[in-house]
Amino acid sequence: MKTRIVSIGLLAYVFFLHAGTLHAQTPAKPSPPEAPVLPMEIKFRYLPKYFEQSFPDDPRYARIAALVDHARCDVVLLDKTTNRETFYSISDRKVRALAADGADAYTTPIDFTASSTIDSYPLFVIHFHDRLGQEVTWQFVVGELLPHASQEVISRADNSGIAFLYAPRRAAAVPGTALTIAARTYRPESTPSDDALGAFYAADMTVSQILPGTELWRAENSPANPVPTAKWNLSGDGGRQRDLALEQVSETKAEVDQSDLDDPDAPQIVLNLERVNDTYGLRSLSFKAHGNTLWIFFGPLLPLPAHQINDKTTVAFTVAENEQATVARGALEVQRAVEAEHLLWHFDTPNLARSTAFETGVNLIPSASEQATCVNEDCLLRSPNQW
Repeated sequence: MKTRIVSIGLLAYVFFLHAGTLHAQTPAKPSPPEAPVLPMEIKFRYLPKYFEQSFPDDPRYARIAALVDHARCDVVLLDKTTNRETFYSISDRKVRALAADGADAYTTPIDFTASSTIDSYPLFVIHFHDRLGQEVTWQFVVGELLPHASQEVISRADNSGIAFLYAPRRAAAVPGTALTIAARTYRPESTPSDDALGAFYAADMTVSQILPGTELWRAENSPANPVPTAKWNLSGDGGRQRDLALEQVSETKAEVDQSDLDDPDAPQIVLNLERVNDTYGLRSLSFKAHGNTLWIFFGPLLPLPAHQINDKTTVAFTVAENEQATVARGALEVQRAVEAEHLLWHFDTPNLARSTAFETGVNLIPSASEQATCVNEDCLLRSPNQW
């Protein structure tokens, strides 16, 4: 009898010891949900007025463009020696936002005046100095504005990525148009009647650009749980601030509103997500400005950066804008590593982009609270540049 009592006591001791072990091994609270950070940077801007002129004979520049939004005029020069665009603006805030994206951007006074010729053609004059100190004066005389131009979307591909210019109303430059750089004058070349791309003016235009390069973001504030109203506050290079607000549409779908707090030209951006296991994949994203909308659709879902995930996949994409159902299409080579994701873009259309392949990506770096947690728990911190 005594032996039986001892055995029962021993079994009870083992049971409670095992229960204590199970309790000690109970997993900690689940980590905050992943921030749906895009592995790409896309600029989308509405422009009431846009001017452009190509001039192949200049020793340094190949193209000039003016982006006019109300009283502000920004100028873009394409440097043929580097095949990169250089931006000039009177706005320090705009220049800081561009520089944070890796663009060549400079603050400079820009004079912009509007009048008309004796023949009642609209006349615009732009005057400034480039970063080399050269004086630039651009006189542009606008011809008849034609709705529904034959080429509503104009594509550009260079070292600055790929850009799409949606120009549903366009006018060719007429005699009197002249660009002067450091005392050298260039006039628009004669072009066929169906090609007004040598020098043209566009009204109510949008410019969208996919920028190459890897973004660096840190989630400063993350929700404790993936609730329908989850919000993330991100900080990036150059002090950039970005907010992500999640809206649960259903058990399997959600929308995220992305807001860039330091970019004066940032459009409304919506990410359409679908749940895959415990994470979200990106089905599409849209950019909206002044009634114009740019879409990018992905199939299959584009995976987003996540902790402790390493994989590779291929995702097809299609770009559309307003009534233009297919502005561009191609495939993405997607490679994810720990807290990083890179995309290699390959275009099937437009034709000019077929030979262009560029990379975008994002690296997520630990926030200050995450670093402190890792130090306290003696865990391994991963380098933000680990690939």
